[in-house]
Amino acid sequence: MPIRYRSRWESFTLYFMCLLLVPLFSIILFLTDASLQEWGIFMACILGGCTMLILIVYWTTEYTIDGEYLRYRSLVFFGKARIRDIHKLDVGKTLHVGMRPAIARHGIIVYYNRYDEFYISPTDNASFVQELLKINPAIQVTYHTKK
Repeated sequence: MPIRYRSRWESFTLYFMCLLLVPLFSIILFLTDASLQEWGIFMACILGGCTMLILIVYWTTEYTIDGEYLRYRSLVFFGKARIRDIHKLDVGKTLHVGMRPAIARHGIIVYYNRYDEFYISPTDNASFVQELLKINPAIQVTYHTKK
């Protein structure tokens, strides 16, 4: 029976997006001499759209352990890794580039095959790692503390 994990939610993603987009679009609108009403409508549309996109990504992101494969799906991104081929897990670390079907920081970087990796952020890192170790006890697990 497959075991499903949802992605962990972290408000930091939403705050970071707002702190990045509001000043950027404020400068753009200031340079275009937009009225206050136009500025308000534009900012509401941009922030509302980005918020909806993040929520849709959150609602569609899940990880499944089905005995042979670890599968991930996030909006239009999906993939799988044979659990037998997973050789290392970095738990509590964040991957900033590459395949990242996750929203939260301090998740798990999964190394499989020779040079392949992806980043996930299940709701409970510890139980997720334990489920993988039940199937493949040869996985090297490295724990990193939050800074």
